[in-house]
Amino acid sequence: MLRKLASIVIITAIVCALGGTAAFGNSLLNPDAKTDTSEVPAGAPAKKEENPNEQLKNNMIKLVADAKAGKVAPVAKSQIQPARSNNWSKRTKIAVGVGVAVTVVVTFLVVQHVRHHLFDDFHPFRQGGN
Repeated sequence: MLRKLASIVIITAIVCALGGTAAFGNSLLNPDAKTDTSEVPAGAPAKKEENPNEQLKNNMIKLVADAKAGKVAPVAKSQIQPARSNNWSKRTKIAVGVGVAVTVVVTFLVVQHVRHHLFDDFHPFRQGGN
C-alpha cells in the first residue's frame, strides 16, 4: 500500500512538473514586441549617442570640481561591528559533521527496525493462550 501511494505521488509530481506551462514564457504570437519600432510615436526625440569614455570624463571632471569646492567628504565609519563567524576550528567542524552523520544513520536504522518489528506479537483475533 505504501509503495502504491509513493508511486502515485511521484507520478503526479512528474506530470505536474513536465505538463505545466512556463510562467515566464514568451508569447509566440509577437516575438519581437520589445524591438518593434513601428509603435514609436513620430514626434519622439532621437537619443543622443554619447561615448562611454566621454561620459566617464565628464563625471570625473565634476567629481574633481566638487572635491576642490569641499562638497565631497569621506564617508563616516560605521559604529556597527560586522558579524563574526562562529570561530570554530577545523577539527570542531569535522566533529560536528561526523556527529550529525552518525545521528542520521542511527535514526534511520532504528526507524527501519521498528517498522519491521512493530507488530510482531500483536494478534488481536487470537483466542486463548496461543
